[in-house]
Amino acid sequence: MRTTITAALAGSLGIVIGAAGWALLGPEKTTTGSTTAHASRTAPAAKARAQRYGTAQQIADALEKAGLTVSMVHKETDDTYITEVGGTAYDFTVSDKAGRPAPGDSGINMFPNTEALKTWTGLSKGMGGIAVTGDTWAVSLPTTSKAARADSKRLAPRVAKALDGVVQQ
Repeated sequence: MRTTITAALAGSLGIVIGAAGWALLGPEKTTTGSTTAHASRTAPAAKARAQRYGTAQQIADALEKAGLTVSMVHKETDDTYITEVGGTAYDFTVSDKAGRPAPGDSGINMFPNTEALKTWTGLSKGMGGIAVTGDTWAVSLPTTSKAARADSKRLAPRVAKALDGVVQQ
């Protein structure tokens, strides 16, 4: 999924999704009253739930601490949506079955802000991806085969629990 064509398609799709969302939701400057004040008070509490990880290695370490088997993290060098928005992508594998290889490569994606993560999450879901997300990070699980998809669906809740993240599929 990390080819130039996929990146171009994902970028284009992200622009379309963003424009459609903007058209439907519009700017919040027309909202008045206590609804706006209430929304701004509850947003930080919701964000505080997801633990902040500053590096891909911290995420890998947290997964290992939770009893998952994790390979060494390698920085991805291809240009993708993630790098275009100023983020960094890493390849690794994660499994909950010691001694058995993971069904495919996973990714740890570090985004510069929550908006870039939200756009990526929409793209990932639209392409059938399975991921676990936090404040500005995502762990993308393999979906390249039927077996990999089934394993990722089963593994995603464990990854989410280990990282205090949210399963996205």
